[in-house]
Amino acid sequence: MRRTAVACAAVAAALGLGLAACAGTDHQGAAGAGPASPAKIAVTGAYVPMPASPDMAVAYFDINNSGGTADQLLSVSAPTAQSAEMDQSTATSMSAITGGVTVPAHGSALFARDGKHVMLMGLSPAPVLGHRIELLLTFRQAGTITVQATVQPLTYQPAS
Repeated sequence: MRRTAVACAAVAAALGLGLAACAGTDHQGAAGAGPASPAKIAVTGAYVPMPASPDMAVAYFDINNSGGTADQLLSVSAPTAQSAEMDQSTATSMSAITGGVTVPAHGSALFARDGKHVMLMGLSPAPVLGHRIELLLTFRQAGTITVQATVQPLTYQPAS
């Protein structure tokens, strides 16, 4: 009886070690996978429609994350603006975005008409058609990225 118990324990131990070894060599599954790649942020298509008011404008852009980890846009500023605020528009209202904007892994966040945008207030000098406005986008992981937003005609629609 004792021999049977010892033999069963030895088999169970061998199976446990074999399973543990298999788990460590699985290159396809989660057990053997390494950490996700860091966020890799690119900002494209930045523009500012020519505003009616010389000291206030709105900025739009696309944020793409080709990395394997989500990132978060925490704030936007502009050296030529007294303040910049991320907002969300709907058909009937506009409200400030608090807590940042998440850019998912292998995904994007769009700042576009009738949606997310950046209000630039207290602009000086006033925007001029064809000139550029520097935007500083600060992300939790990627840090601060400088973007040049071109002042476009009021009716400008970027290519899809």
